[in-house]
This record gives sequence, structure tokens and C-alpha cells, in this order.
Amino acid sequence: MIGLILLLAAPALELEASGGVAVPLAPYPATGPIAGALQLRAGLDFFDHLTVSAALLGVPGSDAQNTQCGLCFAQSPTFKAISGLGIVRYHTGGDLQAFAELGVGVGHLISLSDADYFENPPLSGHAGPAFLLGGGGRWFVSQGLALGVEVAWTMWTNVVRREFVYGATLMPARDDLTVSAVLLLFSIGWSSAR
Repeated sequence: MIGLILLLAAPALELEASGGVAVPLAPYPATGPIAGALQLRAGLDFFDHLTVSAALLGVPGSDAQNTQCGLCFAQSPTFKAISGLGIVRYHTGGDLQAFAELGVGVGHLISLSDADYFENPPLSGHAGPAFLLGGGGRWFVSQGLALGVEVAWTMWTNVVRREFVYGATLMPARDDLTVSAVLLLFSIGWSSAR
């Protein structure tokens, strides 16, 4: 019985590579850097509308140079992170498809800072839950080959901010922060069912 259900579902293999930009959302850092973003996704498309995928999302930016700096101004902004996600994507049929997707997995914010470490000390993190919510479209331009665009929101947890002094106030260290970013990704993909 299970074999018959799997045979009727006849999953198709999908592979996709995406590149674009990631923009950290306020409140911290208020002037965070726009960074490049890359995503690789492989999945199985069931019933021609539901794809279950594994994805690797990376923001391959730079690390903060000196996270212990007291009066640091004019440092280079940083944004670097990675996530491994399980993604469920629902898409329409045809050559021009719209889709919505939800991802859950493990992520690590490696570094996030703006140019002024004095008011906004760099953030870093530990591995923890990561989330993605997105939508977009793709167009099959030839047999199996699709070009697409996606706008997504992603969040990393277990983010840490070290203790720092703001004016005359000692701001305590925190290890329970989250950081979100908006992604704009352009993709090229392949599906064995098209």
C-alpha cells in the first residue's frame, strides 16, 4: 500500500542555486550592512505542487575585527551567517509558477555589526533554531530549466551581545537575542519532471 502511494506520488528531483542580497532588519544594527547571500536547495516534488527540500543558506560576509574594542569608530560593517534548513514549498503548476515556502532548521549568526562599535557592539551567536518564510515565482524557460526570484524573511536565534558602556550606563551582556534579515534571491533551477 505504501509503495503504491509512493508510486502515485512519483516525486521529481529539484535542484536550485540562488544568489542575491541579505539586509539585516532594525533595531540592531540600525545601519547594518547589505551583504551577499547564497542558497543551495535540493528537494523532491510530490503531486506536482508540494516540494520537500533541504537547503543551505549562507551570508558569506566578513567577521568583526575586534569585538573587545572600547571606543571603536569607523570599523568595517560585518554580516556573516549560515543556516541549514528543511523547507516545505507549495507551488502552482505550469511553466510560470508562484510559490510560498516555510523553513525550519539550525543556524548560526557568526557576526553582525555596523560601523560604530561604541554605540552598537558587534553581535555573534551560537548554533540555534533558524527560520525562513518566503515567496516568489519561477519560469521554466526550457526543458527542466527554471529562472526564479524570491523575497524571504529569515531569523537566527541564540545571538549574543557582549557587555558594553553606553554613555554612563553599563549595558549587560545578553545571549538571548534574535536577528532577522530580508533576502532578495535570484535563482536557477532544474526539475526532472519538466
